[in-house]
Amino acid sequence: MSGNKIKLFFGLAFILSLLVSCVSTQPVRQPRKSCVECHADMAAAFKQGVVHKPVQEDNCEACHLHHGMIGGTYLRQNPPEQCFVCHQQIQEESKKNSVHEPVAQGLCLTCHAAHNSTNKGLLKSSSPEICFTCHDRKQFSRANVHAPVKEGCASCHVNHGSDVKSLLKQDEDSLCLACHKNNEAVFRKSHRDYPVQGKCVLCHSPHSSDGLHLLKTIVHKPVMEGNCAGCHQIGGDGKLQVKGNANSGCLTCHPRSNTKMTSQHKPYTEGLCLKCHASHASENSFMLAMPPEKVCVSCHTGADKTKIKSSHDPYSKGQCLSCHMGHSSQRVALLALESSKICYKCHEKKLYSEGTVSHPPAKESKCQGCHNPHEAGERKLLVKNEKVICLSCHEQSARAMGSFSLHTPFANGDCSRCHEPHQGERKNLLKETTVGGRLCLSCHSVLEKQKENFIAHDPFAKKECEKCHSPHAGDYVYNLTGNPGKLCLSCHGGMEKVISDSPVVHGPVKDLNCSACHLSHGSAYQKNLSKKQPALCLSCHQQIAKYWRDGVAHDPATKDCTVCHDPHASKNKGIVLEKGGLLCARCHNFTETRFTAVHQGIRPGNDSCLKCHDPHGGPTKGLLFPVSHKPFAEGKCSPCHPGEGRK
Repeated sequence: MSGNKIKLFFGLAFILSLLVSCVSTQPVRQPRKSCVECHADMAAAFKQGVVHKPVQEDNCEACHLHHGMIGGTYLRQNPPEQCFVCHQQIQEESKKNSVHEPVAQGLCLTCHAAHNSTNKGLLKSSSPEICFTCHDRKQFSRANVHAPVKEGCASCHVNHGSDVKSLLKQDEDSLCLACHKNNEAVFRKSHRDYPVQGKCVLCHSPHSSDGLHLLKTIVHKPVMEGNCAGCHQIGGDGKLQVKGNANSGCLTCHPRSNTKMTSQHKPYTEGLCLKCHASHASENSFMLAMPPEKVCVSCHTGADKTKIKSSHDPYSKGQCLSCHMGHSSQRVALLALESSKICYKCHEKKLYSEGTVSHPPAKESKCQGCHNPHEAGERKLLVKNEKVICLSCHEQSARAMGSFSLHTPFANGDCSRCHEPHQGERKNLLKETTVGGRLCLSCHSVLEKQKENFIAHDPFAKKECEKCHSPHAGDYVYNLTGNPGKLCLSCHGGMEKVISDSPVVHGPVKDLNCSACHLSHGSAYQKNLSKKQPALCLSCHQQIAKYWRDGVAHDPATKDCTVCHDPHASKNKGIVLEKGGLLCARCHNFTETRFTAVHQGIRPGNDSCLKCHDPHGGPTKGLLFPVSHKPFAEGKCSPCHPGEGRK
């Protein structure tokens, strides 16, 4: 092969390798699996009955995000926004004058299944059954049922939103007259030949009734008697008209009481009867135009619900007339009974104001001094928070709020943690007896769980908590009733004399800081010490142990400091039990041959031991101080002590 051909061959091979290299470095895009490829069983289950269009098309990602790294069925948006992507007409209906409550709240899945259903429109249950999940069935199933109701709610109502009230397809009169022709003889006969042209629901229930002709439960007497002329007249245009003012017509038969009342309902005073009552018939007691739970709140709206923490049950249920008169009353606020008695209609008096010990406001039945009658921004209908209410009367406790240390429930104003608010069986309305510490231990139960071999301080053993602690507050830590040290001395009185009579007093004792060494409730060590000996003393006197690791320790010092020292006070320096040599002589026999030999025949003076020896430990066995006078270090005592010992 010629040189040119060889060059051409290698050149083409190089170019080919580059092309292959370029192609091979590009990532190969793998087609992503669809949801149904992995979840075939779910796809099959969701395709039964009426199927949501995206499910029918295996288009799960129309609503769901692809799993990605994290498993889970995550919607692209929360309902109703996700639903409105396709169902835009429902979004428009949600803006109309009358909107179905679930639609207004965006709760599409309250009525509809997301994937498939056995019912038309993906409803979770058939119509009208699904309507009865929210609407009381008995209002639609009384003795006489309106024919359209039997056919289903959709006969008159739309599902989502309407420009007509109550989700009606048309205004009430148009709907009624579409079936009930008011120009037919049977219609006119039923209405005593009065030219009725609408407002059918003033007398008739649109759904069902226990009375004939679907008349409402309570029918105004003139209507029942067919005496429409008492209130109405036929005008020149042949239509039925009201005689004069409608409210004035009510007063013709129902005159207002002339008795002077303490309080009168404003609509009653102004003669505005139809502000509360229906004129022809009603489903509500007293012929109220609306259910009692709605008629009052149509004017009396109450406070901002976001700030309400408690609500009186009759108020929240709209049972206003259980406490108030509708028209007038001899009592303030239209109350049906005196304020001192009204609460006891529901709340048994003996449970609130007849106990062995009664809280004065409860005993005097002044419930509203502490509670709101309707709703409150505090728990238990309190007019203010518990702390403010209680301290407004209990002045001594209010002053205690300025103390140094406050009991946590007291500081938080949680008075009812310990006290009954109305009545009780114990002094100060305590919820539990203080005997055996039962009240305190109801919160501080951890104090009863002590370690093994625990030795309790006598007041703690007897659970006499108030012997040391104030239940509310104190000027000393832990709500102590007095200075901690003086509090200890009130029981340990003998120690006070020891302190006063002793020239040398241990620092913590002098400061009356008993807790520096002792635990107030008890401990696993004798005399309620916080640590065992000598660890307790070493927590302050660390220098004492400087030779214990690298040197020699004095044996009593490593076991118990009180072998030599009084822990509280002494007449001797260093709060030792006896002066110098006398203390040492308790263990060391100064006349013993070995002792005399070690000291070269010299008998040490009573105060001389500590001139040579460290009482706690030293670098060598003799516990001598590390720096010595040269003659002493060489054992030559005679230069300073002539005539004593060996020459």
